[in-house]
Amino acid sequence: MGKIKLKMAILFVLLLCLGAGYLYMNGMKIEDVPTAIGESLTNNDKDYTIYEYTITKIDGDEYYGQAKNGTKIIFSGKKFEDDVADLKKGDRIKAYFSNEKRIDGLIKVVKVVN
Repeated sequence: MGKIKLKMAILFVLLLCLGAGYLYMNGMKIEDVPTAIGESLTNNDKDYTIYEYTITKIDGDEYYGQAKNGTKIIFSGKKFEDDVADLKKGDRIKAYFSNEKRIDGLIKVVKVVN
């Protein structure tokens, strides 16, 4: 009985190695393998370059912001993920830019909750 368990354990380890080798050879990462609930294991923030700004001016549907290092941003309320009525002067926001498609510019804006 002990020899059967040992052989099964060795077979299981070999199958795991074979599966890992297959994934490696096909260029798949662990982040690409879906979980049981259909979500990816990857952190979505890795897909973006994120900058933090403070809202300095609101002019209609245009919002002006400035980072601590002096860089400025102007964006439309359409890019804001939450209700724009919640956004006011002095609020901190995070601006998400795509790492892959930089030409598209700003992807989304999210208010930073203290």
